[in-house]
Amino acid sequence: MVIANLVFSASGTSLASVSRELYCTLFGPAPDELKHEFYVSVQLPSYSRHAKTYVVQSTLNETLEGQVVQLPSKIEDVPLDTPLIDLCKVEAVRERPPVLESVTIEVHGSLYEELTKLSEEDQLRFLQIRGDLRDCGTVVRAGQKLFVPWCQILDCVPYYQGLIDLQRTRILLLKGTDAMESCHLRKGLEDLKLRPNEGPTKELRIMLRCLEQPIERALLVPAADTDDDDSLFVFASAAVLLRLGVTSGARVTLSDGATSRIAKVFVLLSPNHFDSDAIYATPRLVVNFAEADKVVVSKYEGEMAELPVASSVSISRVGSWENSQMVYQKIILNNLTNFITAKQRIFYKDDLVPVTFDSDFSAMFSDQLNEFSVDYHDDSLVWFKIDTVKLNDDIPCEGAFRIDSKVTKLVTCNVSSSPPPPLSKCDYVSYYGLEPCFGYDRRVFDYAKRFHDIITTSRKCFQHGMNVGTTVMLHSSSVSVGKTTLVRSTCRELGIHLIEIDLLQLDPHMNSSNSTVNIVALIRAKIENVLPHTAPSVVYLAHLEGVLEKEDQISDPASLKAAKSMGIELAKLFTDYTELYPGTVFVCSTDALDVVPEAIRSKTKFEIEVPVPTETQRVEIFSWYLSPDVLNFNASQQFAMDHDVTISRLALQSAGLTPIDIRSIVESAKVCCYQRSKEKQHMLWQGGYRYINSADLSAAINKARDEFSDSIGAPKIPNVFWEDIGGLEMVKGEILDTIDMPLKFPELFASGMKKRSGILFYGPPGTGKTLLAKAVATNFSLNFFSVKGPELLNMYIGESEANVRRVFQRARDAKPCVIFFDELDSVAPKRGNQGDSGGVMDRIVSQLLAELDGLSTGGDGLFVIGATNRPDLLDEALLRPGRFDKLLYLGISDTNEKQANILRALTRKFTLDPDVSLDDLAASCPFTYTGADFYALCSDAMLNAMTRIAGNVDEKVASYNRAHNKNYSVRQWFDVIATAEDTSITVCMQDFVKAQRELVPSVSEGELNHYLAIRDNFESS
Repeated sequence: MVIANLVFSASGTSLASVSRELYCTLFGPAPDELKHEFYVSVQLPSYSRHAKTYVVQSTLNETLEGQVVQLPSKIEDVPLDTPLIDLCKVEAVRERPPVLESVTIEVHGSLYEELTKLSEEDQLRFLQIRGDLRDCGTVVRAGQKLFVPWCQILDCVPYYQGLIDLQRTRILLLKGTDAMESCHLRKGLEDLKLRPNEGPTKELRIMLRCLEQPIERALLVPAADTDDDDSLFVFASAAVLLRLGVTSGARVTLSDGATSRIAKVFVLLSPNHFDSDAIYATPRLVVNFAEADKVVVSKYEGEMAELPVASSVSISRVGSWENSQMVYQKIILNNLTNFITAKQRIFYKDDLVPVTFDSDFSAMFSDQLNEFSVDYHDDSLVWFKIDTVKLNDDIPCEGAFRIDSKVTKLVTCNVSSSPPPPLSKCDYVSYYGLEPCFGYDRRVFDYAKRFHDIITTSRKCFQHGMNVGTTVMLHSSSVSVGKTTLVRSTCRELGIHLIEIDLLQLDPHMNSSNSTVNIVALIRAKIENVLPHTAPSVVYLAHLEGVLEKEDQISDPASLKAAKSMGIELAKLFTDYTELYPGTVFVCSTDALDVVPEAIRSKTKFEIEVPVPTETQRVEIFSWYLSPDVLNFNASQQFAMDHDVTISRLALQSAGLTPIDIRSIVESAKVCCYQRSKEKQHMLWQGGYRYINSADLSAAINKARDEFSDSIGAPKIPNVFWEDIGGLEMVKGEILDTIDMPLKFPELFASGMKKRSGILFYGPPGTGKTLLAKAVATNFSLNFFSVKGPELLNMYIGESEANVRRVFQRARDAKPCVIFFDELDSVAPKRGNQGDSGGVMDRIVSQLLAELDGLSTGGDGLFVIGATNRPDLLDEALLRPGRFDKLLYLGISDTNEKQANILRALTRKFTLDPDVSLDDLAASCPFTYTGADFYALCSDAMLNAMTRIAGNVDEKVASYNRAHNKNYSVRQWFDVIATAEDTSITVCMQDFVKAQRELVPSVSEGELNHYLAIRDNFESS
């Protein structure tokens, strides 16, 4: 790319133009008269991290001198009466841009009404004239305003930018609102004009906001000196500078009454996304105005040379977990020294100074290694505070001062207390490129709201001098549901110190006779030096189950004593430190709440369950992971979402998956996208981005389910459709009434009306009960959870009932979901008739009844289907209304038409010979065939066809070898000689007849009569 000067033109044309000198640099020598148009790609400096590349149709402009490109202002709707970006990167485009398949245009409401009165041809002609669209010549892009404020391009398919071919490109018009703004940049333009008899003001009260990222030097006008203190740069619109009567690059003073700071102000060049009525500053400046939303800005009348140089400066560490770790001290102090001495910094007493560092590199850092150029990636941040400042003759300094490394003596001592800035006020995470943390919408995540309220209340009590000793237990039934993320996000949002200890990472050699003493002593050692300087703070003990054991499963007396002692000691630790250090909140997390002893739970004031995300919550999580900043965090390539990605559909497909699974899905989708779009030119037409489409994400979701379903128990949506089932039309209708109504019209049940959630299939074996249950899940897009009786049994008392609870909990986590109990009579037989010791089966039945009772009121999206051959053996309580209240008998087909329907469903993927008549075949079948028998009939017919064709192939091979004097084997013949006809399998009528002749029905007529008698007795009772 070539760095070129940039100017904007006010002409209504969509053509760009370049100077002859720039053309020669890009394309080589130009002819004296260049009549044809060409294409160049232009990348403008951006105030955001993600700059897009535009391809524009261009001409040669002989009036431009030097390396200059002139762009039409309509490309970004740039207001020409504001300061503009004057540099850009330009590259030659040597191939013709692709033609777009479709373009969606949003049209102003009133204009849309007029356009609908015209023919399609006249509509296109209007857009072509007003938007300066050259057929197969003008490049358009998503987000482009064709003409302000009437038309804007919303979407282009299949690329971000390309050509419009009026014959091939489909143009879709959408009605916009009458309130479409002409441009968000113009809302402050009126402020650029001073009112009559009004001059610049000395002071201006204005909103103070934090920059989301450092501003690149190409956007600083005039250019700043290399030794200027860039941490004191502020940025404002031209309107603000005009009202203050200062020029870009001038020094100003920011004040909130109690605090005053000197800064250097630069104008925001157009185009930009900033508000014109705010001033934007770095985190170092914003954090010193923590209590103020607005500041008073005035012109600084002094000179930099007048600021005194300090003779000694005492800097203290602000208490935090990172600042207390010895392993980080060398790299932190090195980065602090580099920050202070790299430029001519201006400081004040009590200034907070941010220092970032690479925690992964800290253990290897040394002074010798620092002499080499190492590519650090800073992932952590600590704060320092200017404590005392002395000038010559030990005179204290209370105002601004400078530091000269040759004169000033820097001393780091003591530890001071200061809370970290809340992200809502100072987004230091985004500015310094630290790893972002999911922000919980408390309207969607009710458990996050409760946790946020608890921490907020505890902090308010501390500020009012009350010590409430808050302790919180976060628990879940699944791993990786976001407990740690919840704690980190809340602490960052509120500006509270976090001391995080992962108990799984403690020294494994501590599992000795003194393990309790060693573990508790280590926890105390980690926090007792930090807590005095971090009030208020949250002490977070993650994976509490890592140091605890379930007491009722320990047989060794010594181990049982150690387990009880661990619970008592941890409970005592909570009490000691919450009393000793007011404002301290202890938060523990566990995936196995039943392991936590009563000694700890009795000291825990709040228990919050963190469940697997619901569908609505997964929408929020997917939206966050697919947002530009998170999607491209630490990415070497730039990614974006394609137009066909629907977040709600992704949330539906990912039922039962946890946030870490969703993160893995997005990462896998990025890999798929990269492999699909490696070509450089593809990137050019996508504006420098790789677009992740719905196919990438769907493939990643399927991969995640295949890899993790067994380990995390995530149910799957099966792949059985109504077309795979024949002869059960009456049953299908009953199922639609039971399941389809609550799913499509949940508002009908919002008034408290109880819905049916349980269906029982009963009948002879082989009639399609399991197949029908899978078809229900597939056709309603429900996850399918199959439960067998032996899976629920456990040798420990109470564990079998717990298994029933876990089954329903995992199904709730995967809603909408179907739980299918196959052979229900083995899971829930009549109580009191069992001879098992301890009454295990009776307790399982009782637990199952309790879970089914919860479905009618709080089981939205959860359905239970049971299947049995012997309903008379089931416990009667299961069959009352509200449990399995819809009883459907699945018998054998009693008409030839139903039998033919079954055969059609089973053979719909077969290649049948024209002589096959399924109706004739069904007419020859007795009425004792079940669905399984018909399946066997079709399978045997296919096997007969394969055997017949294999015999024909053997004859063909032998005949070919004789005719050509070869000795080919069957495999060689298939590789070299065989045609597609030789490998196709066509099932003939003779294959079905042979299969039917050899078929033995699975249910005899006597057995069938027995099942019919059971049905009659069961339904009449």
